[in-house]
Amino acid sequence: MNAKRALVGLVLVLALGGAHAAAQEPPTLDRVEELARLGRTEEARVLVGEWWRTAGPKASRRDAQRGLWLRGQLTSDAAQAVLDFNRLVVEYPGGPWSVMALLRLAQASYAAGDSAAAAAHVERLLLEYPASPVRREAEAWLATAGPVPGAEGAAAAAAPAARAESLLGQLADAGFEGRLARVPGSDLVRVRLGRFDSPEGVEAILWAVRDRGFTATVARDAHREEPVVR
Repeated sequence: MNAKRALVGLVLVLALGGAHAAAQEPPTLDRVEELARLGRTEEARVLVGEWWRTAGPKASRRDAQRGLWLRGQLTSDAAQAVLDFNRLVVEYPGGPWSVMALLRLAQASYAAGDSAAAAAHVERLLLEYPASPVRREAEAWLATAGPVPGAEGAAAAAAPAARAESLLGQLADAGFEGRLARVPGSDLVRVRLGRFDSPEGVEAILWAVRDRGFTATVARDAHREEPVVR
C-alpha cells in the first residue's frame, strides 16, 4: 500500500513538472487554436491573452488579424468580441478574417435585438465580399435567423417562431437540449441553452455549440426570460 502511494505521488510530481515547463514556452497562435480544438477553452483564452501581452505589439499584420479573430471567438465577454470584430472590419478591410468578423457582428446584433445593425453588417458583407464562401454561410444564417430589414434574400424567410422551432430541432439533433424564450421588450423568439453559475460552465457549452457549426453568444438576461409555450 505504501509503495503504491509513493508511485502515485511520483507520477503527480512529474506531471506538474511537465506542466510548469510547458507554461514557460512562448505563447503561439497555433497553440491557441490547438487548445480550442481540444475543447480546452479556458486555457486557450488565457494563452491568447498572454500572446497579446508579449507578441501582439510586434506581431505581423496577418498575425494581428489572426489574434483578434481568436480572441473575439474565445472571449465570454460579448462587448470584447464586438470590439475585436469591429477592429478587424475597420483596420483590416479585405483581410482573411474580416468577412467572418462582419458575419459575427451581424449575428451579435441580431441576438441583441438590433435588426437594423444586423442588416447593415450583412449588407456590407454582401457588397464588399461578393465572391467569398462566407456569403453562403451568411445567407444560410439569414434563412434560419429570419428577416433582417434591408438584407438580400430575407423577404422569403419563414415566420420567427417557426424558424426558432427549426433551430431548436437542429440543436436537438446535434445533442443539445435547448428552450424557446422571450425577453420583455422584444418580440424575438430566442433559442437558448442552459443556465450557468460560473464562466467555466458557460465556456464549455459555448465552444461545443460553435464547434458543431452553430452561432452562439452569452446572454446575461436569463433571469428575465419568459418561456414560450409550444
